[in-house]
Amino acid sequence: MKRYFGLDIVRILAICLLLWLHFFLRNGFYHSEATGFGGFLAVSMRPVFMCCIPLFLMLTGYLKCKKEWTIRYYLSLAPIIVSFFLISAIHLIYKLIRVDEVKSAGEWLWDFLNFHLADYSWYIGMYIGLFLISPLLNQLWNSLGTRKLHLMAVITMASVTFVPSTVNSLYVPEGMDGTILPTYFTGLWYVTYYLIGCYIRTYRPALKKRIGIPAALLVAAIQGLWNINSRTDPKNYYSGYSASYSNLLICLIAVVLFLMVYRLESGSCGLSRAAELISRVSLEMYLISYIVDSNIYPRAYGKYSMTQYPTVGLLMTLAVFLLAFISGILVHGLTGLIVSGIRRGFSRFFR
Repeated sequence: MKRYFGLDIVRILAICLLLWLHFFLRNGFYHSEATGFGGFLAVSMRPVFMCCIPLFLMLTGYLKCKKEWTIRYYLSLAPIIVSFFLISAIHLIYKLIRVDEVKSAGEWLWDFLNFHLADYSWYIGMYIGLFLISPLLNQLWNSLGTRKLHLMAVITMASVTFVPSTVNSLYVPEGMDGTILPTYFTGLWYVTYYLIGCYIRTYRPALKKRIGIPAALLVAAIQGLWNINSRTDPKNYYSGYSASYSNLLICLIAVVLFLMVYRLESGSCGLSRAAELISRVSLEMYLISYIVDSNIYPRAYGKYSMTQYPTVGLLMTLAVFLLAFISGILVHGLTGLIVSGIRRGFSRFFR
């Protein structure tokens, strides 16, 4: 498939939002009181950062909605598996030497098998499953045939994955157990994002920036204000209204961001190559960023207030981005060498 600048920018935007979200995770954000405009701004930024995984998933649907059950398709998973193995090994060495974490060989193996050895690698476990069922989803998608049926498929999936999570997080009567709407299918939110990506690939919708940007900012601001005013504990983010990946507000912002970016074009060859390079190593950046995070953030933990999150977060996330990018290039290069060796071995074996 031809490489498009806008799709590279989608992936770069996703990795930037993800790294900044991890800044919030590792700097006490969820247990800090949101005071003043700075606190409100930080809380309002959080739903925007939560769009990182939805952007990755919609991009996956966009890129893979034409794929079929072929050996070549499944072999394309090899670089991801190899990168995951390499970064898991790096994490193991790091935890043994730097963190001085003591576990038995069986416990380390267990962590590897359930995607916990390399921190943040839960996404790989989910992605592999989505990758394997993508040809099935594509057959279902392509069998629908018309835009109306495609739209109905997306709406139906959204109604069983996003709506229950959104409604249930709004209000639960005091003293009542359970949820308002059943949540049996909310765990399939990643499939809904995949199908949204398929829809965008199929129909190439456009969104004007003068409409999309204010809409996204308004939704984020409403969510931030709602969270602050609904908290039962001023220092507990989750005691107020919060939005997860399976929330309609997050979906709305993510779709807006995708639509505003994916059709971008670059008139500069150098800019296109730089975007392609960053895009290609984004997975390795994501997985290796835990080691970078754990060496940068503890040095400044507790030395600034939430009102400083927007500025301090920008600087520290930039530092993490640069270090993760350098590390990601090295791992990606090694992955390429290993995958090339594997392919040469297979070609000789099946000659």
